[in-house]
Amino acid sequence: MELNNDMSPLVFSRKGRILIVDDMQVNIIILRQLLSQEYEIATALSGQEALALCHSFKPDLLLLDIEMPGMSGFEVCRRLKSEPGTQEIAVIFVSAHHDEEQEVSGFVLGAVDFIHKPLNAVVTQARVKNQMLLKRQSDLLRFMLEQEATRDVSS
Repeated sequence: MELNNDMSPLVFSRKGRILIVDDMQVNIIILRQLLSQEYEIATALSGQEALALCHSFKPDLLLLDIEMPGMSGFEVCRRLKSEPGTQEIAVIFVSAHHDEEQEVSGFVLGAVDFIHKPLNAVVTQARVKNQMLLKRQSDLLRFMLEQEATRDVSS
């Protein structure tokens, strides 16, 4: 959910946006089937493509594979979190490994959660729903604080 000074409450009623990033098309298909009824979905097959889409599609949430050729999911996350225009995008890593060290690395980089492959539909949908709710509430709070600050300055 993009937040800017001319945001109206109507923006909060739109579907949330999710960018699914995985080099394996089958994983993208599965995630799209699980989430497309509730959310607007865009997909990318590489880290470079994901970075470009983050600027044009402006997702609220990124479902990001860790192991991809070229640029890893960790590098994508690091770059997103280092840019003011993309640092608020929530990142959930999707991984075939149940490696605590990878999870720690992901959280240090700024990820909000992990989903493990093979995907469980209920777990995946619940984690996405929870993060989208948190993102929406955070954006609304930020919007309200900006409105209050604007009123205080103009008074």
